[in-house]
Amino acid sequence: MLIISIIIIIIYFIALMWFSNSIYYFKNNNQNYNNYVSIIIAAHNEENNLPILLNSLIKQDYDDGQYEIIIANDRSTDNSEKIIKSYQLKSTNIQTININDTPIGWSNKKWALNEAIKVAKSNIIVQIDADCKPGPNWLISIASHFKDSKTGFVCGASPLIHKDSLLNNIFQMESLIQESINAGAIINNLAVSCTGRNIAFRKDIFNQVGGYIGNENIMSGDDDLLLQKFALQSNKKIRYSINSDSLVDSCAPISFKDFIKQRLRFASKGLLYYNIKTTIELKSTIVILFLTNLVFIFSFFNLFSINNFFYIIPVGIKVLADFSLSWIFINRLGRYWSLSAFTILTILHPFYIIIIGSLGPLLKVQWKNNTLNR
Repeated sequence: MLIISIIIIIIYFIALMWFSNSIYYFKNNNQNYNNYVSIIIAAHNEENNLPILLNSLIKQDYDDGQYEIIIANDRSTDNSEKIIKSYQLKSTNIQTININDTPIGWSNKKWALNEAIKVAKSNIIVQIDADCKPGPNWLISIASHFKDSKTGFVCGASPLIHKDSLLNNIFQMESLIQESINAGAIINNLAVSCTGRNIAFRKDIFNQVGGYIGNENIMSGDDDLLLQKFALQSNKKIRYSINSDSLVDSCAPISFKDFIKQRLRFASKGLLYYNIKTTIELKSTIVILFLTNLVFIFSFFNLFSINNFFYIIPVGIKVLADFSLSWIFINRLGRYWSLSAFTILTILHPFYIIIIGSLGPLLKVQWKNNTLNR
């Protein structure tokens, strides 16, 4: 069993070293770009978050006449509509569409985004969530990739932010470590996953691949499942933007319960990836990650329970691989790499990956209801 464990860990190590090397030498091809783009947002009861987001969007270092902000107000019962109208007085870039009903068979968010995309004037769609805060150079950083006519889809990182300093380090590290695998894969032409809080794509290709049709009933998946359709059904390139300007901060779950619910929701698509058309690299990555974390737990317990020193080999190899990829990626993004957070995540992360990954497809989880902690 020790030999099998080491083989699995070595496969994981080789993959992460490959990704680490690619990210370290990666050069962003950011160019001057000022074409018209459409930013779309789906919002439901986001009165606490919309002012932060809209203040950030109207202050983008981008020609005011060259972008629009489309907010799909999805049946909000709070002051979201009032807030949007107040910002429309400050900026002519903002428009809203009210979603009163969602067709049977559609998830609420996908329908709201779909309606926003329909009315978008630009062929370049930039998607962000209502509980996010981008930096002033975010739009040009993401949009500049489309200067290359071969680019069809662009991904960026979105670290989770919490008001508590320790939790903030843990959430940022956890979210960015996961994104480091997506980034390493994408810059090596492997379409694995992305986060819908920070993506952009061509509208004509979105329509060409059928948009959300086929996945419209799935609660989440407006990001990774759409990425899969672009990868499999178009000949356009998928890019990853690795620089500090392209980051979008997003609110972390307020409580541990909210965090578990969020991760269960993400994991709910686990088995679905094998029942619909997805890339072989996505299917393989899920298996490798699951087995690697299972091996880590098995080796960790054996190391201390039966005092077999050789089980430190798979444990040590995994820690080294995780350290390398996370340190390189997070530093490339200009964010703080925390040793304490990394140590905590090294021990806890494999357990919740196995538990959440196993339970996610079996449970129905309510959609998020977070508030930006700033």
